[in-house]
Amino acid sequence: MARESTRPTSRDVARAAGVSQAAVSLVLGDKWRGRVSEATAERVRQAARALGYRPNLAARNLRLGRTRTVLLVVPALTTEFFAGVYTGAARVAAEHGFGVVLYPSPEGVGPARNPFASAQAALDGVIASSMAADALAAIRGDELPLVMLDSDPGGRPGAATVNLDIADGMRRIADHLLGLGHRRFLHLAADVASWTFEMRARELAARVGAVPGTSVRTVRSPLSLEDARAA
Repeated sequence: MARESTRPTSRDVARAAGVSQAAVSLVLGDKWRGRVSEATAERVRQAARALGYRPNLAARNLRLGRTRTVLLVVPALTTEFFAGVYTGAARVAAEHGFGVVLYPSPEGVGPARNPFASAQAALDGVIASSMAADALAAIRGDELPLVMLDSDPGGRPGAATVNLDIADGMRRIADHLLGLGHRRFLHLAADVASWTFEMRARELAARVGAVPGTSVRTVRSPLSLEDARAA
């Protein structure tokens, strides 16, 4: 005969605090303001702590039809940039009660195997780097609320975009080098179809090309140190 679970329930918390289960749900769901008093809310919190009660998040999410989980699709975590993207996304998500599942593309770019039987059933949204955008089709991520990083603002209808100011950055780099007297430029660019990389090349060529007697040559290379040295 199976041993009966001793895990406390919201009914136990309600009984200990002398309130209804609805009041417990409001307080522990942080929706009590204007509905129950501060004293009652504190009594519920104290009862939950004393009993060691923790809400069953899986049951709550199933009831609400939400998981409060976001998928972050990046090429890899081998660069400091994308490690920082993940750290920042996880921190901000946690502040809003969301978790972040990391989905690095194993080959650095392009599609990867679907980590979920159904992404739509397991996720509430997707954050994706343009370098790993092809993976969205594999996980049906473009059918979910979507935020694209380093992407053409007009590239995906309905998707929000978060971009660095690539154009201004390249103009500042070019102006600095031109100011030092340099006139012949070699641009070693990533051989990846990316809005960010295309913007870099375009802005560099435009800024340097505006100065007489200058030249820019762009050489593309795969994203590895060995290939970059060869290029």
